[in-house]
Amino acid sequence: MAANLIAKYIWEVNALAKARHGLSLEELNEQWRDSYLYDDKDIVRKTWWEHRNQIGVQFGIDIEFDKQNKRYFIKSRNEINRPAIQEWLLDSFAVGNMLLQGKDLRGRILCEHIPSGYEYLTEIIQAMREGKCLTITYQSFWKEEVQVISLEPYFIKVFKQRWYLIARSSAHEELRRYALDRIQDLHISNQKFKIPKDFDAEEMYEDAYGIVIGKEEKVERIEINVYNNQAKYFRSLPLHSSQREIETSDSCSVFEYYLKPTYDFIQELLLHGPDVEVIHPNSLRQLMKQRIEEMTELYK
Repeated sequence: MAANLIAKYIWEVNALAKARHGLSLEELNEQWRDSYLYDDKDIVRKTWWEHRNQIGVQFGIDIEFDKQNKRYFIKSRNEINRPAIQEWLLDSFAVGNMLLQGKDLRGRILCEHIPSGYEYLTEIIQAMREGKCLTITYQSFWKEEVQVISLEPYFIKVFKQRWYLIARSSAHEELRRYALDRIQDLHISNQKFKIPKDFDAEEMYEDAYGIVIGKEEKVERIEINVYNNQAKYFRSLPLHSSQREIETSDSCSVFEYYLKPTYDFIQELLLHGPDVEVIHPNSLRQLMKQRIEEMTELYK
């Protein structure tokens, strides 16, 4: 029942989001009757009032009413003051519900397997909320032996289809990252901890791309040339919040960044092959050249 209600809330939000001038309750019901979720029951005014309240509580979206035109609407998503996690959850729920309804299209909707370790997310979030330490059994890619580690869970982050726990261990002073898919077992302990009041997870990654923070690297101004009409992809999905297009011509576009040239960022640039060229700073350009030469040697 709860799952059906959430699916209905998401459908209602999407229906209103797509309507440029909003929808009256009658118009909303016209679309509802054509929905894959339609249960032979119209959305009556009392039910709609309850749904609007719950959508506000669950997703932080206020559905407003234009009394003059008697139409309901939500503001542009860009104007909604909603945390990124709620935006992500809303999008994920919407896509997930559509995919579940597409069971009759088996073989025509292909999804990518994600080794997320999601089974530990609930316990990690619980420990974060209660300020409790975790004990994990962890198999690192870089060590043969399995480790049992006591951690203070600070926050979680998603990158390249993997969930990561950023935590402080009893053996190290600095924060370290742990891939959830490498965790073999996890328990919440009774030991308490406190995050410093001035700690800011977003600020911690403000100058980095990906999951590697880059302790040794310094923030640099980076310029890249993007060729072969690939600039459209960079414009539609910026690599970093600092991305700015500073030159545009028929042959290429120049994008500027202010960040640390970490391993993750270098790997991302290499991923684009001959469509991307680092032009500044020279140190990063030479490092890219070295990596490309090493790759070339493999194919001789």
